[in-house]
Amino acid sequence: MDFPKEEVGKRIRYLRKSLGFTADDLAKKAGVSQSMISQIERGQVSPSLETLWRMSYCLKVPVFTFFEEDEQEIVTVLRNNEQPEMKQLRPNVTYQHLSPPQGKQINFFKLILEPGEYTDNPLMFHTGEECGYLLTGQIRVEVDGEVYELFEGDSIYFNSNLPHRFENAGSETATAIWAMTHPF
Repeated sequence: MDFPKEEVGKRIRYLRKSLGFTADDLAKKAGVSQSMISQIERGQVSPSLETLWRMSYCLKVPVFTFFEEDEQEIVTVLRNNEQPEMKQLRPNVTYQHLSPPQGKQINFFKLILEPGEYTDNPLMFHTGEECGYLLTGQIRVEVDGEVYELFEGDSIYFNSNLPHRFENAGSETATAIWAMTHPF
């Protein structure tokens, strides 16, 4: 197995540029020559462990960052017939994932609430943020004791660490598109 010089070099270049460092800046901070940084970033040489350690310190990342494999796809498309199964929170309360169900920072889903139904009792709270857009019907969103009426086309944002729940007080099915930063 060969040392992944090219991949390590690309990561170092990306990190350096994201911090606004020139190759010369990094070279001075890491105690190596600018030409060494250039050769490492182009995958022409295999840096010593000591050099990698110094560069990781300067770039404010652990050394293993240079070797991590990309675990997640950069772009994920879920076709209509590939959508993950719906999750029944309770009868007549359905969540359908619209984004990959695991490993992402944002969860995107469709919420379907039948008339008279609500999501949680007692109210739920968790880390993160949420926002939603009501496609059809009307819902009441209770956040930290305040009730907000949403009608078709309305949207809402709130911090999820506040107690909250959703209720369909209307006479027709309510459908909303929702996003949150907490694993669902």
